[in-house]
Amino acid sequence: MYSIGQLSQKTGISIRTLRYYDELGLLKPARVAESGYRYYSNEEIRLLQHIAALKELGFTLASIKDLLSEGKEAADQEKRWMSYLNMELEAIEQERARLDSMEKLLQTAKHALVIKGEFDPEDIFLFIRALQSPSEIRDRFLEEHFTEREIAIIKKLPDLSSKDPRAMKWAEIIRTVKLHMDEPPSSAVSQQLAAEIIEITMEWFEQDEILLEKYWTLIRPDEGADSKVYALDSGVMDYIDSIVDWYLLHGEGATSNGGKVE
Repeated sequence: MYSIGQLSQKTGISIRTLRYYDELGLLKPARVAESGYRYYSNEEIRLLQHIAALKELGFTLASIKDLLSEGKEAADQEKRWMSYLNMELEAIEQERARLDSMEKLLQTAKHALVIKGEFDPEDIFLFIRALQSPSEIRDRFLEEHFTEREIAIIKKLPDLSSKDPRAMKWAEIIRTVKLHMDEPPSSAVSQQLAAEIIEITMEWFEQDEILLEKYWTLIRPDEGADSKVYALDSGVMDYIDSIVDWYLLHGEGATSNGGKVE
């Protein structure tokens, strides 16, 4: 037999917790002396191991007490165990989905911070709505305008809600674009930006210049409308168009393959 102190030392579970389990009727001592001291046998140690294991699996003390209660037939116990295990698995799936959504929101907010250089609370609500938007809407848009091969390429583009390092690269480029929109297209800064934008977008669109042009046209916001793609408002897209056009006509791109950059 073990005193409550010895049981605590043997199992690493505090005396306070053992007393609490006793109050709940979860782990009763094998014997209580007239002095009030609690004593536990190897059977209580085995039960305590069950309790600890079930706590690690995420079960509440109330559910553990129900699962370990005696006097029920084996078939009923199997059903209860299966029911509780399924409940815990479902709870884990729900928590995983919640954490996945939270991670996407935080990644998007991080990239938005890089783009703007400041934290905008209004953007958070925008991102939440975007993440909650049914994927069927985007899929329908893609199916209406692109072939299966083109859709496959587009779906591999960097996503601001992901950990894809290309997303951070794009955020940094847009940040630089916004800082230099007053520069003339022919300036060194503008032309360096143009070369970088052409290089990465052609890589991401697998050298398909026609697809890149079609996609760029379709994501351009209508006159006076909000951006269809975060941070790509009319002003930003107009500036990018102007520096890329100048690069292809007058810059280094003009001397390569008739103005086409590979």
